[in-house]
Amino acid sequence: MKLNLFAAWASYFLVLVTVVCLGGFLFAAGSGNAGWALVSGLAAAVSIGLMIALYSGTVRHDHKVHRETPHLF
Repeated sequence: MKLNLFAAWASYFLVLVTVVCLGGFLFAAGSGNAGWALVSGLAAAVSIGLMIALYSGTVRHDHKVHRETPHLF
């Protein structure tokens, strides 16, 4: 149960980080700052990768031990 709550809240936090990074990417790219756009885009990609890896790893583990999948409510 604790692993499921951690995975759910950590994934939720990473979604919020991704939204902020994508906003920063769009702003930096629109204002002509290619370096900051690259940094922000890479941070968003890493955040999405971590989110998918964390959530899918937890779901795989829960299916193996016959538990309920992660959810917040």
